[in-house]
Amino acid sequence: MVERKNRERIARSKGSQPVVFENQTVDALASMVLSLMSEVVVLKDRLDANERLLAAHGLHGPSDVDGFAPDGEAKAYRAAYREGIYDRVLGAGRDKLVPQALADQNDYEGVLDAVTRD
Repeated sequence: MVERKNRERIARSKGSQPVVFENQTVDALASMVLSLMSEVVVLKDRLDANERLLAAHGLHGPSDVDGFAPDGEAKAYRAAYREGIYDRVLGAGRDKLVPQALADQNDYEGVLDAVTRD
């Protein structure tokens, strides 16, 4: 049996980030897509492993999974997991785009204040 090693995600650096594509927005979107893709690949690998293990032991198959109705505990677990994945996938956009949008808004409001004072 292969030992599974869980590693904590490395925190994103807060300093200056290089822009790979034509602008920061495209960079953030690319980061979000790559994060989502990695989540889907891990999920698919785990699903494949489970299906193979279950079939090898003569247990339930895909049709049983399709007909599964989650109970309250399963629903709560799934809701918590969704929140985490949203943060991981959308975090790149939040970390890269929101600060710039806020800075732009503050600059705009500063200009408005200066104009209205005159």
